[in-house]
Amino acid sequence: MRYTLALLFLLSTNSVFSSPAEEREEGGIPILETAQELFGVRANQVANRLDSFFATERADDEFGRSRIRIRSQFKLRERAISDLDNQYRINLRLPHLEQKFKYEYYQDEKDKTEDEEKEKKEKNRIKSSWLFNADMGVSAAIPPKLITRARVRKSFTTGTFIHRFAEQLTYITDESGLVEETNFDSDHVFSDTLVFRFINNKRWQVLQKDFETNHGPTLLHQVSEDEALGYSTTLHSVIDNGIWFVDNYQIAVDFRRNLYKQWIYLDVITGLDFPKVWSFRRTPFITFQLEVLFGG
Repeated sequence: MRYTLALLFLLSTNSVFSSPAEEREEGGIPILETAQELFGVRANQVANRLDSFFATERADDEFGRSRIRIRSQFKLRERAISDLDNQYRINLRLPHLEQKFKYEYYQDEKDKTEDEEKEKKEKNRIKSSWLFNADMGVSAAIPPKLITRARVRKSFTTGTFIHRFAEQLTYITDESGLVEETNFDSDHVFSDTLVFRFINNKRWQVLQKDFETNHGPTLLHQVSEDEALGYSTTLHSVIDNGIWFVDNYQIAVDFRRNLYKQWIYLDVITGLDFPKVWSFRRTPFITFQLEVLFGG
């Protein structure tokens, strides 16, 4: 009789509690997954807000903006002639091309419906699909240069970092011709006003056979609703005659001010270059930039 009662007790407990295999199928600890999801969404919101303030191409792409940008730069540099550069750019979103190349996997229609509802709720979620964008611009040189570009980008997370990959092809109607660029940036959010970013950029001018890279940390600091600062340290390298070497170090501070209703901005960028051509002697510079944004 005692053995019979013990057997019935074991059978009843198995029917109440799920097996370890069933627990593993749930996919992890809900509290930790929720914390990771909330951190990722919050961190992405902060990074997007600061990138939107600095009017970066990534912010335009991920928010699906079509806008016109007019940028005028006046550069002063020691041991160099002052330079005035005017640029005009039209950013064009291609939603139909995005949809055509969009790849998503669902186990069944229920999963698809749940993901679609989740996507609607998370307006500032980290983009899980590939984004395709294109823009065109004119450089006010003599003669003027027409610039057309196409980009594909994707963001993903590992731990507390948000990584952003972008591949871009540019065609310029001058001696530069076809230019290929690859960017891989990693963001870590310290607070709602401070973002750490490590940039990695590669640029290859195909026809000119010029290859260069930029690497280094950047801090984006939102001082107030209308002011922000960017602090950066950059290492620049090139490949020349099959030799890859560093040809410049740079330390810079970018002060950006919203002058009028988030469509007229003033930048004052100052810092030091340490170019190899001058035996890595410090070369101070300052750039004044006026930027006008329409649309988006």
